[in-house]
Amino acid sequence: ATVLLATAAQAVLRSLEFHTDFESGDLSAWQFPFPEDWVILAEGPNHYLHMKRSREPGVPRRPLQFARLKKATVGSFALETRVRREGRSMLIVFNYVDTLHFYYTHLSVDRGTAQPVHNGIFIVKGEPRKRIAGTEADPALPDNQWHTVRVQRDVHSGSIEVFVDNRQEPLFSVVDRTFTCGQIGFGSFDETGAFDDIQLKSNDAGCKPGSYLRPAKTD
Repeated sequence: ATVLLATAAQAVLRSLEFHTDFESGDLSAWQFPFPEDWVILAEGPNHYLHMKRSREPGVPRRPLQFARLKKATVGSFALETRVRREGRSMLIVFNYVDTLHFYYTHLSVDRGTAQPVHNGIFIVKGEPRKRIAGTEADPALPDNQWHTVRVQRDVHSGSIEVFVDNRQEPLFSVVDRTFTCGQIGFGSFDETGAFDDIQLKSNDAGCKPGSYLRPAKTD
């Protein structure tokens, strides 16, 4: 089910709530780079979004294979989903402006100390992706089971926090104000896996991604 909430008599959304568990089989809310690579699968009564095939990263080196929520541009938000990797890693994209400007959190079995481009928060800013947090963190996806991942973004303070399962402290965190509006996406850098039970809430929705360099509020 999907619910979008707007303030009365306004064309631009100010608050947004989105939820899907993929039980309806409807993928019309999603924009896929390669639609043939994505399918809804079932395990018993449960349905989930499965990425069947990985794709080569882009040049400059950055991820391209992720599904984006079409009509939801958000600044600050709270996002929760369940993730299961088939290879070694998955990722969540946020504040996506275009294919060369966005953040993502890389969720991996590897520590950043072992794989410098795994397991952390990264930024794509017109050049190869760059790590901005998480080098010393524990692996986000230590096994091939389902794990709950929560991303908290506050564009006014610049805070980005990524929580995994029942941890009370963020696994990754950073303050960065480069991008303050954009889409949400789910996928992998060059592997495959699955997502389920996606919940997105924002009181800063309907923003224009082209404003990604706007000054942060100081209040």
